[in-house]
Amino acid sequence: MKLLRYPPHHGFLPTLCGAAMSAAFASPAFAQTSAQAPVFQTSVNVSETITDNVQLRDSANAKSEWITTVSPSVVARSNGGRLKGNLQAAFNASLYGRDSDLSRGYLTLRGDGKLTAWENLAFVDMQASVTQEALSSLGVQSGDSLTGRSNQTSVRNIMISPYVTGRFASTGKAELRYSLTDTDTSSSTFQKMQSHSISANVSDPNAFGKAGWSVAVADNTIQYSNRRDLNSSSIRGSALFQFNPQLQMRLIAGSESNNFRSVEDKRSTITGVGLDWVASPHTKFSGLWEDRFFGPGYQASVNHQSGRYILTARYSKDASSTSQSLNTLSQFDTYGLLMSMTAARFPDLAERDAYVRAYIADRGLPSRLGVSQAVLSSGVFLDRRLNLEVMYVTPRNTVQFSAYRSERSTLSSQEFALGPDFSSNTRIQDTSGTLSLTHLLTPITSANVGLTLIRSQQENSSTAVDLSNRTRRISVALMTQFTPKTNGSILVRNSEGKGVTSYTENAIVGSVSIRF
Repeated sequence: MKLLRYPPHHGFLPTLCGAAMSAAFASPAFAQTSAQAPVFQTSVNVSETITDNVQLRDSANAKSEWITTVSPSVVARSNGGRLKGNLQAAFNASLYGRDSDLSRGYLTLRGDGKLTAWENLAFVDMQASVTQEALSSLGVQSGDSLTGRSNQTSVRNIMISPYVTGRFASTGKAELRYSLTDTDTSSSTFQKMQSHSISANVSDPNAFGKAGWSVAVADNTIQYSNRRDLNSSSIRGSALFQFNPQLQMRLIAGSESNNFRSVEDKRSTITGVGLDWVASPHTKFSGLWEDRFFGPGYQASVNHQSGRYILTARYSKDASSTSQSLNTLSQFDTYGLLMSMTAARFPDLAERDAYVRAYIADRGLPSRLGVSQAVLSSGVFLDRRLNLEVMYVTPRNTVQFSAYRSERSTLSSQEFALGPDFSSNTRIQDTSGTLSLTHLLTPITSANVGLTLIRSQQENSSTAVDLSNRTRRISVALMTQFTPKTNGSILVRNSEGKGVTSYTENAIVGSVSIRF
């Protein structure tokens, strides 16, 4: 089932973005909307890094270096009116003292937002990120973007998704959505890709009292510059059963097709069952099992939180691509967890956002914790993944723990297996765990201790070669507040890699951050 063919992708994303923004600002539906002015916060961070192994090489080839980095940044928040969202952007200028050829300037960006194009009818979801990612899971895994640069690349990912939604009968809902994702890197080993998808979802969960139904149709095309398109489509029908307000069950039947392994589309059936259970106001479970074209697929998640801690766990097996994994990159997000923990305490989103950002800044908490590698593959792969994230907060201590395990194997033909990993390997396994403890020594001074362990393994079935790599990283940091808008920190780090790439590295990082 192929629902449509997409227009050429060159220049299409800017045109669509401009059209969506123009429609939003021109719409008369906002005449009665109370707008809230966006909030901007600017800052500049200056740091000095001294390392005894700048390229993270073996002891015979290790070279020391001192690196000065200047990073002006801006954080924008909008919580009212037609546009709601957050944007964090920074330009990083890094100057290497001994090897000036390594000096560079690069952008980091992360943002997401929702635009109300027509009140209660039309919306636009947006995501954008520019990050530094590892090229290969067997390469050196650096603790920053300054060392081990040979295994790093800049990854740009932009997603825009306009949709319309409506209601029918007394409990029915309908949504029609189009999503465009553009993914590119600064590495020649990755093929630029654009993903176009259209989906329609219609449901009435209480059409027959405690029983209802839903139908979901999806169609997706991934376009490349020098390779054939990858197409996939699916249709699912579900029977819904609401046993009580806390427990719902779904029986699923449908069909899907794709051309991942051959030029012609291959069709298969879908059968499955899903369960959602709200055990208490603080605990939620969700589970899904389906028989798919690749075999059993599943998703299971649990979320539990109280006033002092939050725990989230997720186990899944599904087809994925680089753009999808970047949109839902499973790194420990300090901001997101704290926003969830303080929702009851600060119902107002703007007030909660200000409190969480101040809490993170005052304690010098890492914005993200853990290593969850996005495999840079131009094709589609099967990803079996387990994530666990925990945060525990007391008046003077913050404990963060993140762990994940991922096993990925390519689903598309070899012509799409670009990248250092899938080009010669059929299966990739990554396991990582990170523990961080932050203690507030005084009202303006905090200390942090962190430990990260990573193990990566690649298997090539054609040559029976099994390669592995292990990384251990320990850091100790001290952060203090010089003035209400000026913070300073010093960090000591020790890293060690064993396996395909073996090295040791010691570094000292001092930094000063000024908010305006």
